[in-house]
Amino acid sequence: MKQVVALNSQFHDVCLSMPMEASLLPELQGLPYWGRTVHEVLQEVNPLLMRRLAEGQRLQAYIKRKQDYLQGEAARLEREWRRLNPLGADTGYLARANWQRHCKLAVRELLIDELAKSQIGSTADL
Repeated sequence: MKQVVALNSQFHDVCLSMPMEASLLPELQGLPYWGRTVHEVLQEVNPLLMRRLAEGQRLQAYIKRKQDYLQGEAARLEREWRRLNPLGADTGYLARANWQRHCKLAVRELLIDELAKSQIGSTADL
């Protein structure tokens, strides 16, 4: 059974590229992809929570905690995606590269959608 994930969610743009201004923010410098993504999604869907976390000096810890979780979850989901969508041994280089790219994008899209849904109206981390 093959699982196909469409790349058409409302947060697909976040998945594909981080805005230039986000990379210039001092609090995001040095953060890996998932840390920047948590910041971007939080800023987009729940700025009140972001402001309250920042006021309480807890924003960095919050981003780090979410980033660590998402990195582990992404690795697990990529392994699962590869298992569900096997690639033949005779597959060429370009097809293999496209398969790997689709795997990463599908996982990123899924996790970004879940992150965004969990942040809408959330005050649980305050």
